[in-house]
Amino acid sequence: MKNTLTMFVISILLMGILSGTSCKKKDNDPAPLPDSTFTQKVEKILQDQIVQHGVAGATLYARDTKGNEAWISGGLANLDDNTPMNREIKMRIASVSKTFLAVVVLQLMEEGAFAFADKFSDYLPDSLTALFPFGTDITIFQLLGHTSGLYDFEDEQFVGMLLEDPSYHWTPWELLIHASTADSAVFFPPGTEYHYSNTNYIVLGLLVEKVTGLSLQQNIRNRILTPLNLSNTYSGGLEVVPQDNYAVGYFPLPDGSLMPITDQTIPLYFEWAHGQMISTVHDLWLFFDALFKMEIYQQQSTLDAMLTMSPLSGYTYGLGINKFPQQLGYGHAGDTAGFYTFATINPETGAAIILCFNQYSETFTNAIVTPVYALFSL
Repeated sequence: MKNTLTMFVISILLMGILSGTSCKKKDNDPAPLPDSTFTQKVEKILQDQIVQHGVAGATLYARDTKGNEAWISGGLANLDDNTPMNREIKMRIASVSKTFLAVVVLQLMEEGAFAFADKFSDYLPDSLTALFPFGTDITIFQLLGHTSGLYDFEDEQFVGMLLEDPSYHWTPWELLIHASTADSAVFFPPGTEYHYSNTNYIVLGLLVEKVTGLSLQQNIRNRILTPLNLSNTYSGGLEVVPQDNYAVGYFPLPDGSLMPITDQTIPLYFEWAHGQMISTVHDLWLFFDALFKMEIYQQQSTLDAMLTMSPLSGYTYGLGINKFPQQLGYGHAGDTAGFYTFATINPETGAAIILCFNQYSETFTNAIVTPVYALFSL
């Protein structure tokens, strides 16, 4: 299984690939492409790259700077019965889930439940705090921005255990215990460096449940999914899982075969707060669009704080959200066994690219994003 950290390598790759392009409007810009022409061009890119990269299937939502939209799909959602992919297919979105959780945390801050500078040890049991070096020093702000220094539980040893017993029901505490017993459970003293770590969001999930008295899943549903009418988005594992229109993921094994990833083969227990959600490309567009239109927060300053990129991250990560190179904008990426999601929107231009596919490929995302992005300036 690919380490979740690599989802952020995409920002570095895109920096080189997109360095010669720009979606900045020029005075002599031609008339906007008719929507049908834009859709046809985007669809050809998707279909060609699915074939070239041997990916099972993919769905894509693209919106250019002039408001033209393409919402398309290609390939297969299930290789066993040749079920075609469709544009409303549900897929695991992995670490894009972190943005949903970050929104809940920031909403609770607006309501006065806690503050950025508060320590998580102020709210969670001493037995949890004692697991980690500097456990009493780590702030909520540092958890949100991956500057806490907490070791990422999803290391090679954990992946090995997961594949040995894929159906095991991991609890959040067990995930934290694994993090606390590896490499001294810390990368660095809190607030001194940046290192992406899924462990941060496990702690944040427990914090949300503690201060609200509700499950993380119920918090996300009450605060985001229901108000925005995201009917095709839900938390896997503990929520009732609708099985209709749900893609199978495919994970390449060393012998060259593909392991089907379903709720039966690898349940989502090990993801929980850092990556347990399932959605569609269109629901993700609705979510990020609402976020930037201030339909989620009460105060503009909350969104501003979320989008303030940490210098420790090289100005690429804020609070549960990435800033991607060039004019791609803000969003998040996520990968898990058999699934990958890339979601970005530029709040200034309205341009967006949201891609979900159900078979891991190291190069497929760039092969889609680069030519689609180039269309934005036509």
